Amino acid sequence: MIKELLPLILISTTLLSYEINFGKSQNIQTKIATPKQKITLIRDNSKELVVDKMTGLMWQDSVDTKTLRKNRKDAKQYCRRLVFAGYDDWYLPRLKELKSIVNEEKFNPAIRSGFKNIKPNHYWTSSPNLSDTMNALNIDFKNGQTYNNTRKGKAYIRCVRGNYNLLI
Repeated sequence: MIKELLPLILISTTLLSYEINFGKSQNIQTKIATPKQKITLIRDNSKELVVDKMTGLMWQDSVDTKTLRKNRKDAKQYCRRLVFAGYDDWYLPRLKELKSIVNEEKFNPAIRSGFKNIKPNHYWTSSPNLSDTMNALNIDFKNGQTYNNTRKGKAYIRCVRGNYNLLI
């Protein structure tokens, strides 16, 4: 008897569940989680540097970054010789690295939050202009654009250290 009732119970439960589903409103509200903006830049005021947790890069943010202007050769040399915040492996950032801290959507200030010493002007990159060896690339922190300038011209310097192969 139970063997005969079992299929009947299964069929009626299945039909009942379909009835219940058809009777329910299809207007079900679901919560869509909006992704929170992650803060990736952490400033260390005592050492005057900013660490980007996403890229692993550590950025110089001393008064020098808004007062010191040099030609490109001297800028590269300045970073190589820099002993700052207990580190001596600083270098002049490549274009992609420097662009990673520039906010191209909001231009005043052009740099992402976390930095205090900013000059709305040109900063050197170590990236050469491959089509014109007399010139090199820099980024204008006022508008976030990349420019091709003579290597002998002067621009500001912001040194970086860390895993420089991460952003290649």
